Amino acid sequence: MTPHETLANLGLAQATVATLATVMVIGLGFLHRPSRAALLWSLAFVLAMSSTWVSVAGSVVGDEALRRAGLGLMLGAPALIWSGFRARRGVPALPWIAVVQSIATAVAFVLAVDPQVYGMTFRAAFLGAAVFAGLTIVETRRAADRLERLALPLTVVSAGFVALAAGIVVAGLALPSNVQDLQLPRLLNGLAMLIYLVCATVSVLYFTSVSPVGAGDARSWPQFSVIAADRLARARRSHESSWAVLAIRLDDPDQIRTTIGENNWNRIVSAFEALVATTLPAEADLGRPARGRVVAVVCRPGTVLREHVRTLLRRVTEMDAGEWSDVQLSASVGWVPAESADYDLPELVQRAEAAALTATGLGGDRWERLRA
Repeated sequence: MTPHETLANLGLAQATVATLATVMVIGLGFLHRPSRAALLWSLAFVLAMSSTWVSVAGSVVGDEALRRAGLGLMLGAPALIWSGFRARRGVPALPWIAVVQSIATAVAFVLAVDPQVYGMTFRAAFLGAAVFAGLTIVETRRAADRLERLALPLTVVSAGFVALAAGIVVAGLALPSNVQDLQLPRLLNGLAMLIYLVCATVSVLYFTSVSPVGAGDARSWPQFSVIAADRLARARRSHESSWAVLAIRLDDPDQIRTTIGENNWNRIVSAFEALVATTLPAEADLGRPARGRVVAVVCRPGTVLREHVRTLLRRVTEMDAGEWSDVQLSASVGWVPAESADYDLPELVQRAEAAALTATGLGGDRWERLRA
């Protein structure tokens, strides 16, 4: 098989995978749980699919300009993935950057007729796409559910994307481009985009379609953060002193998941989170930073809240997990009064999570309360 045939087959594989990924992200992600982030991610896959088919069409009809235009448009997709994560975090998404990058790259590829100019343009454009893959890593690290297993493929492949782009640029500087020199970079670029599409599909579907807490009373983390921060700000202005933040987590989640498998773990988590929602006061604001973890913002006097926490811990140990596994379940709670951090939600959550980890380290099935 000639290099040209290899690249053509790889392009066809890219187009097929991109089409299937687009259908899955839109059907299982955006339509299932619409949001601005899901919309931007869906647009990223639509861009990848359409641009890949344009590139394949250019290769089939022998139109080099069309093939290059499709390749250039595709390199804007990582910027849209990054924009989606910014939208999920509640900051300006800046999707126009992806539009500008796609158009500019496509135009530059078409206009770069000289082989050496095109070679360096190709490498620079690939590096530009890798920049947004790197920024995506930064955004995913800021997500509360960044350590979930299904969130890791995108992080890993983005890091590989950055490394590959840097290597291609270094090779281009060390060895001047010609037509033959571009065969390997084009092959590596094709493989990288194929792997990137697969891994991005897995992670994006997780971030868009992950279900909220089983009882339906806990909000998604971004929504919870906005509502809880506003509630605490109003409590501070009113000088209300009975507010607290609780960080509640199942003990030894990694060991449980490894022992019983992913499906049974998901069932236990749903039951645990439903139990939290029904045990705490009905007016408590609940958010889920990750599976098996719930953060609650609640207004109750210390003695009353202590009884709620005791009841919660007891009911967790009494959960009937025998249907799914033989493990003994327990939970740990970090308890922080709101006035201890001037009603600042991020600081309170951080302290509560640290207190919950301390309780876990002391054997679990207990709470750790920080004083005001």
